[in-house]
Order: sequence, then structure tokens, then C-alpha cells
Amino acid sequence: MRRSLLSLTLGAVLVTAMPVQAAGWLLASPDPRVAPGKSFELIVIGEPVDGTWPQRLAAQVELPDGGPRIAVDLVATGAGGPMQHRYIGHWPREVVGVATLSLLDAPSARLLLDAAAASRTPVESAQRGSVDSMGEVAVQAASSAPLPTAALGFHEPMYFVAGGNDPRSARYQISFRYRLFDEQGVVAETLPLVRGLYFGFTQTSLWDLSSESKPFQDTSFRPSLYYQWRLTDPREGNSATLAAGYEHESNGQDDADSRSIDTLFLRAEARYFLPDGRTYVGVEPKVWGYIDKDDNPDITRYRGYAQLGLRFGRDDGVMLAALLRRGTAGVGSTQLDLSYPLRQSIFSGVGAFLHLQYFNGYGQTLLEYNESHHPQFRIGVSIVR
Repeated sequence: MRRSLLSLTLGAVLVTAMPVQAAGWLLASPDPRVAPGKSFELIVIGEPVDGTWPQRLAAQVELPDGGPRIAVDLVATGAGGPMQHRYIGHWPREVVGVATLSLLDAPSARLLLDAAAASRTPVESAQRGSVDSMGEVAVQAASSAPLPTAALGFHEPMYFVAGGNDPRSARYQISFRYRLFDEQGVVAETLPLVRGLYFGFTQTSLWDLSSESKPFQDTSFRPSLYYQWRLTDPREGNSATLAAGYEHESNGQDDADSRSIDTLFLRAEARYFLPDGRTYVGVEPKVWGYIDKDDNPDITRYRGYAQLGLRFGRDDGVMLAALLRRGTAGVGSTQLDLSYPLRQSIFSGVGAFLHLQYFNGYGQTLLEYNESHHPQFRIGVSIVR
């Protein structure tokens, strides 16, 4: 049933109440398939405002699971009939798969397009199911399920920045997550609850660039196993998720330099979009309790039991992120990350970004969890922010 619903969404139109200035407008497409980086055509159906169709329409591509919103400009190409007008746009090069196109001034006029279908063979397209149509328009039932997310995805920011002082150093981070059970697999269909079970991994390294041999000063490894609940439907705009699980962190060293902790954590994430539909405020609080901290029994004085993540910006523009920690001794750390895309389009927050990072306080590395340095400024690039 879920596969049938997904196949029916290709080229689909969601018909709901529209804003006054675009009352009754629908979106349709002559072809539900689009090619990344190429032009595509769509049709706006309804009665023009004040008898005139606008020459340009502001639209956005919305990625599944509450992902980024990417601006798309639609340009009028001519009338398609007495109550419809044709527009042409440029599909973001790196957006592949099924994504939603919506009008910025009429966000409930939505069209699902498939950017991967353009490269499929007829056999592959047929295996995904047929597309219902009424002339050029296919209508999506309002009760259809949200699109499933990919099993392998990004977990935390990924970046490489250099600078700092005492010593001059580079800091980089890689991170990913993996959904353990496929949404249409035998296990998930028998036990639906396992669909929210994830494995996550993050590695953060500090690289000493001043010493002669340029050694790695410290590296922390953070595998985790957690369950994630989607509290809202990301297609509605604002989003909220909740995750809970187990996380281990260690630096892989021996004897006096060994550091490790084991925690149980609870993390929430919420995004609130401002009226422009693209700029958002994000809040991500995380709390934890320690299962084991024998290698560093006083770590709670510097790291505490909670942290707060904050975000402000837009996925296709400037983004400012903050990570704040406070220990029981009244000390902690502040990390600020400011980034700007180096290319126009992005996919799921992925791309090339100019990245400026500021760190101040305790625990720049797990090895030095109880040591504080002067404020550190580094600049570089990120691919996930």
C-alpha cells in the first residue's frame, strides 16, 4: 500500500485551502519527471488575481523529512488555456529523488516531482508503479503518507577548519547515521516500531599543525544507538523530532591519556519557519546521564549534564549555529559556527560552504576536558552544516 501511494505521488497535486490572493490555484505538470540542473515546466490552474497572471512566481523545493527549502524562480511562458498559465523553472542540480515544489505565496499549492525518474529505464519506472492522471494533472490524496527517508544519512555537521593558536591547528569532523531497518522490509512491516531505530557515528579530531611531525593532538569517537520519533509531519512546514538512546565517547588512547564516557541521552529538535518560508529558528536541547565515567570521574564539573544547540538562518543562505555547554562547576564551552554556501543549490544541507568557527572554554578535545584555552578562531569549508 505504501509503495502504491508513493508511485501515485509522481507529478501529484495537493488540493487544499489557498490564500486569498491565490484562491483555488492548483499545480500540475506535463511530466512528473525532472532532470537535476535542467529546466522544467509546470502549470498553474485557477483564476488569475485581478485578471492577470504574474510574470514571475517565487517557489521553493522542499526535501523529505523536514529537509532544506531551496528557492526556485518560476517565469511565465504563456497561457495554457482559459484558466491556466504555464511557467518554467530551473531544478536545483543536486536535488535528486522525489521532492515537493510549492509556491511561496501559496504554500498549500504543492507539486511532487521526481528528479531521479529522468534517468531510469522504462522497466525501472514501471517497477515503481503507474502514475494516475486526469489529462495532464494527477491528484494526490491528502491522506498519503510522507516520503520515506534514506537509510544512510548525515548525523552532525561535517567540516574542516584551520587556524587557532597555541598551537596552530586544524579541526575536522565527520558524521553519519544509518536507519537499521528498511521501512518496507519484513522486520519493519512485522514490528513497525523498529523503523525509528538508528545507529550514529561522529568522529572529531584536532590536528597539531605547529609541531614538526604534525601529530593529531586528540581524536574522539562517538558511536550511538538511538530511537527517533517524528512528532510532526515535515510537509506542514515547522518540524519537531525526539530521540533517545545510548552514546559512547572515547579517544582510543591508553593509560593516563585514556578518556571515555558512556551516557544515556534524550535529544529534541524543533524548527520554526519565519513568514518568508525559508528562514528558520532551530532549537536542539540534549540532556544525558552517565553510565560510566571512571576514566574522568570529574568530567561533570566541566561538561555537565546538558547542552543547547541553536540555529538561525536559511538553508540556501547564511546559517549561524551555536553549541552551549555548562558544567556543575559553573564553567563550560561555547562554539559558534557561521557558514555561507559557495554554490547555489544544496541537497539535505549538503554542499560546499565557507565555514568560520569560534570555540572558547573547556573541553575542545576529550583529552583536555578539564583544560581551557584562549578563544580559538578557525576558517575552512564544510559539506554538512
